[in-house]
Amino acid sequence: MNKRHAKALGPFALKLTGTVIFLWWALSRVDDKQSLAENFQLALRSPYWVAAGIGFAFVSLLASALRWFFLLRAQAIHEPFTYIFRLTFYGAFFNIASLGGAAGDAAKIVFLCRRVPDKKVGVTMSVMVDHIVGFVSSGVIFLFATWGFGVMDRVGEGAGTATFVAATWFQAGGIVGILLSFFSCSPAMLSWGRRHHPFITNNRWVAAITTVIDLYRTGWKHAFFALLASFVLSVSFYLTFYAGIRSLDQPVEAVTVMAVMPIVDVITALPISISGLGVRERTFDFLLGKLTGIPTNTAVTASLIGFLFTLFWSLVGGLVIIITRTPAKSPS
Repeated sequence: MNKRHAKALGPFALKLTGTVIFLWWALSRVDDKQSLAENFQLALRSPYWVAAGIGFAFVSLLASALRWFFLLRAQAIHEPFTYIFRLTFYGAFFNIASLGGAAGDAAKIVFLCRRVPDKKVGVTMSVMVDHIVGFVSSGVIFLFATWGFGVMDRVGEGAGTATFVAATWFQAGGIVGILLSFFSCSPAMLSWGRRHHPFITNNRWVAAITTVIDLYRTGWKHAFFALLASFVLSVSFYLTFYAGIRSLDQPVEAVTVMAVMPIVDVITALPISISGLGVRERTFDFLLGKLTGIPTNTAVTASLIGFLFTLFWSLVGGLVIIITRTPAKSPS
């Protein structure tokens, strides 16, 4: 085994260990393990909600492609939406096949850079901004659902309240920080920076990145449509897990899921588990338990069902890779 493979195996081993530990932790809280199998059987007897969950997962994938499509347009990268949609399928598959969330982004960047080799910085930044826009839409949904619909009033005292308050500061502070960061890349602020901090602002990489980011200010219409698509993406993705809960005949309100899932998303984004397995289930169980009091076995099963809905389209992405060919260069 060479050093490159050893370096790749180390993080994977850590994530695999984390997955085992967190899955064991989530499942160990289920007193009756047989109830998990019974819950899956119950879900299969709810074809409407299963179809709805798969449908919501597809809409989230479609909205993801649309968001990236508009962000690329702001960078003057005019690839057909059908091709961007295909790359989104590729990314969904590689996220699962490689057992890591960054692989999907890397695959999309590599494939698209082959088509537009002169736009490598723009392509890379578009993927980074794609995640930033996603954070903004997720944060707004969380704040609106938690504080606008009285979800916070149902949390109760103790750890639940502390979690939602901390999430509020994190989401609100993150959105403000993002807005300030984009504002700092405007020509006026960069001019001020060149006068007072030339060592930083005149750096070649800093100059290239700030120029690319400022394109989203000048191309604000594309950024605005990307944000709208991001709201559709976030809502449909959260409704995927709502469908998982409803397939188990649990009368949980959709707004409750909208308040819970942004926190789950942030925690599962930590590189401590493969595809968030175990971490997602434990967090989902804790938060839903505080808000609704549903049994642990139901919450864990619902989380796994929601994950399976998204996994379905990831596997479709693998099929898309098999049956399609990706041209190396953009057609003239």
